[in-house]
Amino acid sequence: MKAKCWCKLLAQLLLVFVYAGLDRGLALADESRPNSALSANASAITARNLSNDSAGAQVQAGIGWVPVPVFTGGFTVGIVSGDGRGDGTARLYATHVNINTLKEFTFDGSWTNTTNISLPFYSEGALLLGDGRGDASAHLYVAEFSFSGNTLEFTWDGASWTPLAVGPARQQLIGAAVGDARGDGSPHLYFTTGNAPPNNVSYEYTFNGTGFDSAPIATPLTGLSDGTFAIAVADGRNDGVQRIYQGVFDAILRQFHAYELSWNGSGWDASPLNAGPLSQVMGIVVGDGQNDGTNRVYVAVRDFGVREYTYNGSGWDETSDISIGAELFGVALGDGQGDSVNRLYTAQYTPARMMEATFDGVAWQTALVANLSGPGLRVSVGDARGDGVKRVYSSGANGVFEFTHQ
Repeated sequence: MKAKCWCKLLAQLLLVFVYAGLDRGLALADESRPNSALSANASAITARNLSNDSAGAQVQAGIGWVPVPVFTGGFTVGIVSGDGRGDGTARLYATHVNINTLKEFTFDGSWTNTTNISLPFYSEGALLLGDGRGDASAHLYVAEFSFSGNTLEFTWDGASWTPLAVGPARQQLIGAAVGDARGDGSPHLYFTTGNAPPNNVSYEYTFNGTGFDSAPIATPLTGLSDGTFAIAVADGRNDGVQRIYQGVFDAILRQFHAYELSWNGSGWDASPLNAGPLSQVMGIVVGDGQNDGTNRVYVAVRDFGVREYTYNGSGWDETSDISIGAELFGVALGDGQGDSVNRLYTAQYTPARMMEATFDGVAWQTALVANLSGPGLRVSVGDARGDGVKRVYSSGANGVFEFTHQ
């Protein structure tokens, strides 16, 4: 049993294979090999030894899109935007995985790297910007992509970033979300796990006035399993209740699923969204993707594209299969064109590109945002310049790029 649980670690150390240049077939073959787990330092060493050969290559934007480079000095994964300093200025944040750094970018006529926060651990996509304390102010949260599972909160004190240790999970932390999934009026931090045992799919952190209390969220499956990169906290049922939506990996059957977790007052009730197994679950977003006033859950699966799930009052229906293509690594939902229409945006490893999907009232139509100069890993939509205009941002092998629709 123990040997089987370790074999699935390679499913979660996905970006190690990206950085090392191994193909998908080798990665999937290693997933099923007992006792073949990589050490916690393998991903960090691989990333640090990369040479970013694609940094000078050109990004080819799709029709109507104008690209602007934000950072082209290395691999980036996690990417968020907002008023991280609490000074009324929107900024962009990304994890620079080559050198264990959280980078801050500020736009003042052009993009400037205004802060580099050195991290004491290796982190990939577990990056948050939000009010995790319930004090109506923003904080940065970044978590460790190794077995210690440490998380740090960074707060701007007017001159520098003050760190606070949130607490070790003793599991890899690979995805992040914030919200009131317990319905108690307080925000909670959620991080998906990437290795088992212990047999938890995510961790919840709650601010107690001086620090953070932690609570593991156990797997909804029988046997060994844990989380994936994908997690969101939102009102997916349109009933005013926030719930957790996340990917779950069955380490025994080596199958991926998307689950909804609802707090019942004493524990978490789990409901599957998918009727059959999925390929690797890379991202989840919740929102009004069809622009009809109904929130739906969108699950990015690596081998296909995006699955849309709609709550029917008693369960989940798969209402759309949005075919984007293989090697899908990230998904976002928002008004990326600035025309008050929500669309889906996806980042692909290969072909290295960003795509847009728009619901036309009948079906989903896809269009190219850009061909990237290196593998795409994550995508985000937001007003990172603070000018009231939503834009689309990509992270990946070519660094960080901003795309404005005109």
